[in-house]
Amino acid sequence: MEFTQKELYQLINLSSRPLWLVGADLSGANLSRADLRGADLAWANLAEADLRGADLENASLRSTNLVNADLRNANLKDANLDKANTEGTKFKGAIMPDGSTHY
Repeated sequence: MEFTQKELYQLINLSSRPLWLVGADLSGANLSRADLRGADLAWANLAEADLRGADLENASLRSTNLVNADLRNANLKDANLDKANTEGTKFKGAIMPDGSTHY
């Protein structure tokens, strides 16, 4: 499943919570500052996505492709990153699942 930038904006900002995006192809998407609290992004493709400052608290990123994604200053508190591919992912300033800040 692929989304245009306009569709992503509408999906994230006008949908009820939590979002269910299991297996979605969001590669290269601009999701900076997006409110994705509690979203289910398991098995999604977020390769090279811009998630700077996004709120992913309690989100499921289980088995998600995050290769070269930008998660600087994102909130990942209590997020599930089990088996996520984070090769090349930028985490500087991100709040990690355990509540610590990545430097």
